[in-house]
Amino acid sequence: MYKTKCGAFNGDSWEDLIQICLRIKYETELYQSVPASPGDCGIEGFTKTGKAFQCYCPDNNITSSSLYEKQRDKITRDLSKLKRNNNRLALLLAGTKIKEWIFVTPEYLMNDLVVHCNKKLIEVKAWSLPIIDANFQIIIHDIDNFAKEIPIALNGTQKLTISPEEADDGIIISWKEEKNELIDNAIRKHTKRFTADSSEVSNKVNSLTESTIKSYFDRESILSNWQRLHPQDYDRFLILTSQLENIVKEQCMFPTTDNNELYGNIRTSVYNKLKEYFSYLDETTITNLTHGIVADWLLRCPLDFE
Repeated sequence: MYKTKCGAFNGDSWEDLIQICLRIKYETELYQSVPASPGDCGIEGFTKTGKAFQCYCPDNNITSSSLYEKQRDKITRDLSKLKRNNNRLALLLAGTKIKEWIFVTPEYLMNDLVVHCNKKLIEVKAWSLPIIDANFQIIIHDIDNFAKEIPIALNGTQKLTISPEEADDGIIISWKEEKNELIDNAIRKHTKRFTADSSEVSNKVNSLTESTIKSYFDRESILSNWQRLHPQDYDRFLILTSQLENIVKEQCMFPTTDNNELYGNIRTSVYNKLKEYFSYLDETTITNLTHGIVADWLLRCPLDFE
């Protein structure tokens, strides 16, 4: 099996996975799979917009040079099938011309493979096949080209990670200077989490406030990427957090003997809801989002203590 960051695959399981991903990714382009029977025509699927796909995965992890050789030879063989099966492909494509022949492999480790594709491109164009578009291209896609679709295709067996980008220190400092009221809110609320006999409260509150600011920025970064990857779930997230915010506002109207316990209960509740609604997100992403939501509530006024 060939080990990747999304699991281990062989040729068959890789193609099965990618077929699902292609159906998801290119649904609006009317993706059509092409079974090998009664003959392998050099493509395993195509879209009505002119994208053709061929999958390849080695049976095990090998050296960079060996992987290159296997991928190079596979590309050469399958491109030759376009010429050999031109008439059959014309019937399958039904007027669609291939604009992009996309080689889908878990990874490629040598840029020589791109050079090889460029050489083959010249050769294929010289054939002047009626099924090939004048602007034909040969492209390599690896596992990262399907970062959005693979977790869905794996039915939750592999979780999606959305990592926050590191916020620029200058932006954070500028934000803190402009948002004095929000910073004061966080300081006031974190202070109320401590009992009267707690020691070094000021230092601890400052540390907690810095963490709150970082969590807020991490959340904004994650949400920006999530909106791009899963716009519908991003909208579900906004609806869910709005509902949770109203619940938290009500919880905080009533006095409690332990503010820090209330804070912990709220954070646990948020975490559980996110995990319930968005089970395809991994543990780290769920945790970062949880901290970010609570940070936002601390900086504003939904989460407060009587």
